[in-house]
Amino acid sequence: MFAPTILLAALLGQFDAPPTVTPREFQAWFDAADDGELVVPREVARGACRFRYIFVGGFANEQMNGYFVQNVRDLRSMGVPRSSIHTIFPSSRETIEESARKISEQIFTISSKGPERLVVIAHSRGACDTLAFALTEPEFVRDHVEALFLVQGAFGGTALADYVVGDGPSMDNRMPTRFRIIAGLVAHVERGLMRRGHHAGLAGLTRAESQPYWDRMLAKHSEAIPILTPRTFFIRSETKPFQLGRFRRAIGWYLHLYDGPNDGIVAVKDQYIPGLGTSLCILNCGHGDLTCNLNTGRSARRVRRALTQCVAMAVGRAGAESVAVRR
Repeated sequence: MFAPTILLAALLGQFDAPPTVTPREFQAWFDAADDGELVVPREVARGACRFRYIFVGGFANEQMNGYFVQNVRDLRSMGVPRSSIHTIFPSSRETIEESARKISEQIFTISSKGPERLVVIAHSRGACDTLAFALTEPEFVRDHVEALFLVQGAFGGTALADYVVGDGPSMDNRMPTRFRIIAGLVAHVERGLMRRGHHAGLAGLTRAESQPYWDRMLAKHSEAIPILTPRTFFIRSETKPFQLGRFRRAIGWYLHLYDGPNDGIVAVKDQYIPGLGTSLCILNCGHGDLTCNLNTGRSARRVRRALTQCVAMAVGRAGAESVAVRR
């Protein structure tokens, strides 16, 4: 816990002001970028180069090739030096608490490399790990972090984890047979990985674990909320099952039928924490499309580029008079 004077100073705005971006602005930028029509103004790109960027990977990142590769490349194309871009890949064997401790060590080390303020883009379970770190280190966030972009985070858990551990609804005839078979195989594989310890962290993503965990964290670190709120931005997404690949489609069907709108892994309602930060948008894309090269089609590449451009717009537009959009 930190001194009351720090909380008072944060409330009075005595520290560096975080970026100001509204959901309407962010959505407009994203739509333009997805259409290939957003041009990041030169002064905004220069502003974005003043920061040090950290990408934090999500659950099962060990099995994913191309995680953040395009996002990093797109930042570099805007002039951000490679030395100012860093990646952190937490272990899927660990709990959120364990990952948060290790992430804090890595973020402290990265911050020591230079005076630049940090922009953190964290995905999926990595978004949970990052927020847990931020809640326990509000002084560091206040002094060194420009913004936290939490992308498709599983803050409310996921019904997929519930199903794997045996607590989720059973599949019935509402779900097409072939997808019932595929989803059952996916769950069987995950159970095996959990037994061997490879995906032990999945147990912490059930509803029974996730929701009480965040209730405890917010109560314990309530003094951090005024510092984190103006710097924290949730980016959510949803998609229809038919828009996903074969294996993701089966999971998407399960979530669609028994848990509501989702991105193929996490329900939309579970991708943010009400009362903390700003929910910027609900994008039309699958889980991972914004950060992973699993989908290599042109539309998926545009979506990843759009996310990077929008982050640059949000943190780099100080002094920019307008957004240049080709008509």
